[in-house]
Amino acid sequence: MNKKKRFFGSTVGVGYISMMLIFTVICLTILAVLSFQAVYSNDRVSSRSERFTQEYYDADMAAKRTLAQLDGIALECAESFSFEENFISGAEELPGITAARVPGGVRADYSARINDRQRLYVSVVFYGDTAAGRYEVLQWRSVTEDNSPDSTPAVWDGSDLV
Repeated sequence: MNKKKRFFGSTVGVGYISMMLIFTVICLTILAVLSFQAVYSNDRVSSRSERFTQEYYDADMAAKRTLAQLDGIALECAESFSFEENFISGAEELPGITAARVPGGVRADYSARINDRQRLYVSVVFYGDTAAGRYEVLQWRSVTEDNSPDSTPAVWDGSDLV
């Protein structure tokens, strides 16, 4: 036995190798679980992003359809003598549109629903004189709506001193 120890050096017990193998398997299992969790989380974020993108482009398409209808009304009213009055009466027949006179034309405001929390607000000025174009888009932006009854934080204002 002594001769065997000298030839091979000190021997490592089987228990040490088993412990290292168990530790390695546990580490690889933990890494695999974390990898699957990261993929699942990434998939959820991707599907949520895809859903929002689809909702936004649906609202954008609805807003463009409304703009096309307003442009058609402006084209019909451009030939008349009182462009502003005719355009305002024609635009207000469409649901959800407010129209008001501004210098040089008529501003029409409307919105399209993106989802429960956001809307796409559009503001466009239509001109009776079509030399520079029939309309100019002033705003085309998405706005987050706060549906909670009290969205302001409670801050002490110094009142109610004893």
